[in-house]
Amino acid sequence: MRLFRKIRNEVLPAAKAGWAVKVSGRLDQLQLRTAIYLNGKTANLSVRGKWVFLVVVCLLFGGFSLYLLIQAFM
Repeated sequence: MRLFRKIRNEVLPAAKAGWAVKVSGRLDQLQLRTAIYLNGKTANLSVRGKWVFLVVVCLLFGGFSLYLLIQAFM
């Protein structure tokens, strides 16, 4: 009798691997479209305006992440 089973490195079946490639491709397309959109929106901003935008986005997403973290523990 074996106490522990040997862990096998299983490879994804072809159907699941194909699905993962499709999802990955869609996410890449979404990221590219978002980057192009944001580049167009910030093209006319000054360097200071871009810094302000970056700080606002970081505070917004950081604050929301902190909110979610606090809500998870309460």
